[in-house]
Amino acid sequence: MIFLDCPPGISLLSESVLQAADSLLIPLIPTVLSLRTLDQLTDFISSFDGQRPQVLAFFSMIDRRKTLHREIAERLPTERDDVAAAAIPSLSQIERMSVERAPVAAFAPNSRAAQAYQALWAEVRSRTL
Repeated sequence: MIFLDCPPGISLLSESVLQAADSLLIPLIPTVLSLRTLDQLTDFISSFDGQRPQVLAFFSMIDRRKTLHREIAERLPTERDDVAAAAIPSLSQIERMSVERAPVAAFAPNSRAAQAYQALWAEVRSRTL
């Protein structure tokens, strides 16, 4: 597997990556604007001739204290096949990855954050491999 992290937005670089990819893993913040952006991206990909990458979006930075975040994160995976059930909460351990310069599983392997990433990866593998 090769992971290419592209900046958001459609540019010549991102379009080239989208056309070369077999699968896309798309992080979403559970907001209406993010959902509109996902719709725009899937519409853009549907216009490709030939091979289209498989799309799997997942929620990231979920703040369970916010009603909108909870509602969107619970509802959308039941309504759309291209949205994962596994989600990444907003936790300080995740923010520490940049300080530690390591994945959360390396410095806090038993944390809720590490468990969330493990659940996401399991779902990604079951859907794309």
